[in-house]
Amino acid sequence: MSLFATQRRARTHALAFRPRRMLAALFGCALFAGSMLGAAQAAPAPAATGATQLLRVQNGLVQENEVAVANGAQALADAITHATGKRTLWVAHDAIGPALAAQPADYAFVKPPSASAKLLAKGWHLVAVAQAPQGFGVDFIAQPCPGHGAEVLLGGPTLSTLGVATSAPAACVSLRDVWSAPAAVLLAPAQGSLVDKVAAKLWLQHASKLPPTVHVQYQNAVTDFMQVTHAAVIGVVTPLVSAKWRAAGGVVLAHQEMPFWTVLAAPSVGADQVAKVRAALLSPEARPMDRALHVAGWVAGDPQVYADFMHWLAAH
Repeated sequence: MSLFATQRRARTHALAFRPRRMLAALFGCALFAGSMLGAAQAAPAPAATGATQLLRVQNGLVQENEVAVANGAQALADAITHATGKRTLWVAHDAIGPALAAQPADYAFVKPPSASAKLLAKGWHLVAVAQAPQGFGVDFIAQPCPGHGAEVLLGGPTLSTLGVATSAPAACVSLRDVWSAPAAVLLAPAQGSLVDKVAAKLWLQHASKLPPTVHVQYQNAVTDFMQVTHAAVIGVVTPLVSAKWRAAGGVVLAHQEMPFWTVLAAPSVGADQVAKVRAALLSPEARPMDRALHVAGWVAGDPQVYADFMHWLAAH
């Protein structure tokens, strides 16, 4: 067992069974989002030949509007179709690794940088890297303390809704003292997920040990729960979620940068095909597709950035 895994087992408190059922009841609708994305889409572009190829899509632990996700994936599949002359079908997965083992694909649209790094290490080609509409990575978010602009609210009876027993009363805590606050509790996406791991790494850069941590399945459930119950916890999400939290008056405590989303091509895809798809993504004509995917554009990118990120994550 790695040192990181040992730390997580020793220092992280999982959500008890009863609160898990309560959370599931509150946010069960989030678990359904994306369930209709399992079948490959079969809308051919007019310029496609009879040959077909497969695009796999991994969206990570954010539940999005399924129609919007499907529109973005289809727009990307159409762009690949036009660039290569081969009809491109797409299929979405929560975890792209097992899906590729079961059925190889020609292209992949991958959001978690750890998944991109693993595929690149296996010989996949980096076609292009999306440009984030805002900074990408992992953010700590918290409730603002009423009347105290530079402080956040932690502790108090709201933690009981998460099954966390604490004697710490609700208190306003300065941003500098959050890391040592006795009432600090993290509310994070699925245990062992990339966001969860990066959050632990970020916290331990400021403190000697992790606070109690409660896990829910998706990032959306973190902010949904904090908004519905006003729980005085520290949420763990990406900027795509924290941007809405900040816009609604919430506080962002800290940020850890991560590489952004990628389009990858399988090792079997020829260099000429990779170049054609890259040119299509970087072309001004890709703007409608960019809007559908909620990206600001594309760059050629550097595979080493993803390897360096994984090295940082693994370092103790």
